[in-house]
Amino acid sequence: MLQDDDVTLPQPLPSVTTFERAVSDAADRIIAVGKTGYHWDSVDKLLKDELKTELGEEGQTRCKQARNSGRAANVLTESNDKNIALYLVFIHKPYTVEQFRRVAKDRIARFPNVKTVAVAEQVDSTWRVTEIVEREGVGLAAQIAGHFPLVSSDKIYPVPAGSESAPVAEVHRPDEGIFASAATARPTSVQGLGSLSDQLRALATANGVSLDATTAVDTLAAVLSSQMVLFAGPSGTGKSTLARLMSAFITGPDNSIVLEAGRGWQTPEDMVGYFSALSTSFAQTPSTEMLIDLHELCAAALSNENTALTAPVPVLLVEEINLSTIEGYLSPVMHGLSRPATPYLRWQLHAQREGVADIEDALTLPPELLFGPWPRIFGTINVDANSPAPARKVAARASVVLLEPDAAFNVNQEVERLSGGDPVATLVGDHIGVAVGDPTAARRELSDAALRSLVEAFSTVLKSAEGSRQLVPSRRDIDRALNYMAYYVKLADGNQDSADAARRAAENALLHVVLPQLPAHAFTTAVRALSAASLEGASADMNTVGGLLAPRVSRLSASITDALFSDTVDFWTALS
Repeated sequence: MLQDDDVTLPQPLPSVTTFERAVSDAADRIIAVGKTGYHWDSVDKLLKDELKTELGEEGQTRCKQARNSGRAANVLTESNDKNIALYLVFIHKPYTVEQFRRVAKDRIARFPNVKTVAVAEQVDSTWRVTEIVEREGVGLAAQIAGHFPLVSSDKIYPVPAGSESAPVAEVHRPDEGIFASAATARPTSVQGLGSLSDQLRALATANGVSLDATTAVDTLAAVLSSQMVLFAGPSGTGKSTLARLMSAFITGPDNSIVLEAGRGWQTPEDMVGYFSALSTSFAQTPSTEMLIDLHELCAAALSNENTALTAPVPVLLVEEINLSTIEGYLSPVMHGLSRPATPYLRWQLHAQREGVADIEDALTLPPELLFGPWPRIFGTINVDANSPAPARKVAARASVVLLEPDAAFNVNQEVERLSGGDPVATLVGDHIGVAVGDPTAARRELSDAALRSLVEAFSTVLKSAEGSRQLVPSRRDIDRALNYMAYYVKLADGNQDSADAARRAAENALLHVVLPQLPAHAFTTAVRALSAASLEGASADMNTVGGLLAPRVSRLSASITDALFSDTVDFWTALS
């Protein structure tokens, strides 16, 4: 029988210091907005102020986050040409400190300028340094350990100078069958959609963005019903702002990446890198690391039965997506989204049967990356005469959200906007999570009678756009239009008469799905017919949902009228 003095009670953790709290709060702010590249100045300053005696005047610090072995390796090598005295790396689950320790030892053994690496993880929701890895003979770890109460002497890991490097870090390769099954099984709820518009507008307001009810309902319906959304319009109309706002709304910051399209990209290799037969290694690009990060997060979430059913959707936002031919460098997306609903995307990296190492021999890249569940691809398109218009193959897979410049200059609105700070600088608010998923979910919940009423509403709008040319959309386009309409009427539930909602949904679906891919002769005929049709105008009230097609047709019609050869004008030419 145990006596009282035989029981060893767990010792309470040392209290969080003021310095640790300040570092944790600053790190949370940076991570929350996704600006984790070279935006750690606030944490670097805290380190320099606290450790000025130990670091000295010239001692540099470098802070980063690591969510997998690939990111960890790059964190410790991207700046190894600089004399960094202290690295501070924040480890995100499911990646672990133990996994990172192996990478840190490898980097220290191989790169002379990687000397001391402090490792932070979340302890009771606070970022705290729990261990330090350091090259033997440096001595900085022992000097600074007192500033980090969780770092005891046995939590300082020495690395002998000239020691052998660790094995190459592997990127997680899930079984595709298990990954696909988990992505497909993730539920998509269509309950409570009526409140999403107000939630989105509240998020916009919190981030200094003025979003009217018409745009909120329309954009939500487009994102929920389509896995590829193109935000198009002239420069300065808020395409990037709205795209980033929607990304923050539907998923967490770690599950969203932003890539800048390059002019002249032709193939996926231009974007993500390629295997070189000469060097027998993988040549990375700036996009490679971010795509691998997203793959690892998806793989970790869908490989775990505890997280698979609630895994956030991944979002890939490509700025100025049409700087190069979309169907070329984004061909994995074009092939993957050939159906209106796709649980996951495959992106082949190379044709080698086994993984290949990058040029630094630090990371093994698998043959393909997987993104799921129900990934979303956003693209911004600045319509002008210098950029190629998306091919009809692209428009056939995307919902095109057209943004327009203000119709008039309003002094009061501009003063309010300019005094509100930098829009989407902080992205305050929570994402909606599991409501985003299968684009067909809302349509499949409709009764036969409700489905028939939506199809009839869409048919009526099609007839109003036909003029002398009959419009017969493909079955895929019909599916996409009805997916949008089903979500639209649910989002508008309780706020609009059901017949009005169905009519507006049909008009918007025509704008998003049909008009962007019509050939020039059919487009001009459709716009002229719509100009003569009875369409509801835009709402003058920010809080009232109005018609979207009428003001867009007015703009498109003016472009056709002004054109020298009007019959050669299609949707994209009219915008530019």
